[in-house]
Amino acid sequence: MKPYIVVWKGPIHKASGLGHASRTYAASLRRRGVDVRLGHLRMGKRPSIGRRVLIYHDVPSHIQWHSERNAYDSIILNTVWETSRTPNAWLSHMNKFDAICVPTHHNKRALLNSGVTVPIYIVPHGVDTKVFHPNNQKFILPRADGKFTFVSVFGFQHRKNPEGLLRAYWEEFSAKDNVILVIKTNGYEPYETESWIQRQIWQYKKRLGITKDTAPVVIIGRRLSTRQMKGLYTLGDVFVLPTRGEGVGLPFLEALASGIPVITTAWGGHMDFLTHNNSFLVPYLLKNPSISMNSRHAISRSFSYLFAEKGQLWAEPDHHSLRMSMRKAYENPTLCKRKGSQGRLDVLPLTWSRAGMLMKHVVEKSIRSNKSE
Repeated sequence: MKPYIVVWKGPIHKASGLGHASRTYAASLRRRGVDVRLGHLRMGKRPSIGRRVLIYHDVPSHIQWHSERNAYDSIILNTVWETSRTPNAWLSHMNKFDAICVPTHHNKRALLNSGVTVPIYIVPHGVDTKVFHPNNQKFILPRADGKFTFVSVFGFQHRKNPEGLLRAYWEEFSAKDNVILVIKTNGYEPYETESWIQRQIWQYKKRLGITKDTAPVVIIGRRLSTRQMKGLYTLGDVFVLPTRGEGVGLPFLEALASGIPVITTAWGGHMDFLTHNNSFLVPYLLKNPSISMNSRHAISRSFSYLFAEKGQLWAEPDHHSLRMSMRKAYENPTLCKRKGSQGRLDVLPLTWSRAGMLMKHVVEKSIRSNKSE
């Protein structure tokens, strides 16, 4: 293989899961001996640095094709998607890339369903099991002392199904149950603060007409440190998120690495690593996202321009089954510990080093197959 460099363009400075993946993928390539530059390559006269590869980790329709094709010998898209099909505006751009990397089989199916014809390679996310592990000091929350604790981590948007989680919890558990639900969430605009999210939730409870003395819910809508986040997982007896669709589901990986089992919908990218041995999997029906977005239960940002096009589907978890899974976990703490221990074992091989190796193979295969080689 002739010398080459990789330029990585993506949300490397963002605090989101996408930003974390972007930084960690790039670092994993570097550990595999790849010369990786972040953001851009200063051109001037074309330097004698061998082949130049762009890995574009951003919205496919935002790429500037003319300038990028002039600058790089190969252009690879690294992307992720949550519903059954990508947005229509993506397709013409995706088929201009030399190759596409996705982290899960769910993503590959979504791209194929959308009409992608260029090579698609699965390059899974990893999880740092030295950072997330069962011995991390628990997050300090006196209200949770002695209680069976459900923990959930998600952005406050409709795809994550916050209303489904809350409704199942409120209907299934009362103040007589020795249980608590701790939700770590965040908004997407400056006004979507912790107090704003709390108001949305309490207004929803009132709208449902739930008047019984329900089990407690704690909403954390502020940023937590890495140490606090690690401890939030180990605070839990079980992690619960009845999502409608995930490209990967980074919190699921972090929960399992922390020895905590998962309750979630049995559809999405997370099904590459969740099983009945490490999780409580909830059955579902596939429906167009606009149905639930327009229902009386919707309480969070919808991003309908991305997810609700004709032909797109995502999973609506069965409400009764979700309640029963939460009840089963609560009544069987020993089962939770057993599933959590299995989950820890299951994710030990899912390293970022493996991701770097697989992505390096894609880069070099793309270079070899490029006609300009």
